[in-house]
Amino acid sequence: MGTIIRSTCNICGHETDHDVLHQENTSVEDPSGGWLVTRQYALSCRGCHDRHLRAEERYFHVPTELDDDEVTPTVTFQPPRLWRRAPDWIDQLDEVDADLGDLLKEIYSATNDGQTKLLSMGIRTALDHLMSRMLGGDIGGFEQKLSAMVTQGHLTATQKQNLEIVIDAGSASSHRGYRPPRELIKSMLVTMEGLIQNYYITGPMLQTARAQIPPRPPRHRPGPTASGGTGSQSP
Repeated sequence: MGTIIRSTCNICGHETDHDVLHQENTSVEDPSGGWLVTRQYALSCRGCHDRHLRAEERYFHVPTELDDDEVTPTVTFQPPRLWRRAPDWIDQLDEVDADLGDLLKEIYSATNDGQTKLLSMGIRTALDHLMSRMLGGDIGGFEQKLSAMVTQGHLTATQKQNLEIVIDAGSASSHRGYRPPRELIKSMLVTMEGLIQNYYITGPMLQTARAQIPPRPPRHRPGPTASGGTGSQSP
C-alpha cells in the first residue's frame, strides 16, 4: 500500500484519507541561517477520487530542527479548498428563478480564501436580483429598494440595517478593492440565504401547508336556561 495522508476534499466536504500520487520535497536556506522546507503532494481522495495539490511549508530557525514534525506548516491548496457548500434547496430555484439559481452556483464555487472579492460582489448582485423580483421590477438603486422593502413589509428596520452592511461590503469590493475577511463573508452568505430561502422556499411551503391544516372547531356557547340565565342548573 502507498502513502496515505489526511487532507480536505472539496467534493466530500470534509477531511478524508488521500493517496499520495506524487511528492516532492525542497529546502531553501535564507541569509539568517534558517531553512524553508516545502513538501508538495499530488493527492487523490480515497472516497470520491477527486484530485488536488497540497503544499506544506515549514520554517526552521536552525538546522537541528529540520526533522521536527511538530513545527506547524503553512498549508495551501490547488484548487483552493471550499469552506462553505451550497444549501440543499438551491436546485429548487431552477423552476422558480433559474437565473438566480445559476448565479448562486457560481457564488458557491468561489467560497474560498482566494476569491473573497468576487464572492462579495456576487452576493451583492444576487441581493439586487432578489429585491427586484420581490418588488416587481427594478425601481432604482439599493437605497430605494431597501426603503421599499421595508414599506412593503419584506424587511424590518433591523433587517434593513443588516442588509445595508452586506450591500456596502459588496460595493466596496466592486469599486474600492475591498477584500472582506472570511467571517464577514460567512455572515453575508447567511443574510443572503435567509432572504432567498424565505421568499422562494419556506414562504410558499408554509402557505401550502396552511391550506391543509384543519380549521379549529367552533366554540360551543351554552344556551339560555328557563330562568333566563346561561349554563346548566341543579334540580
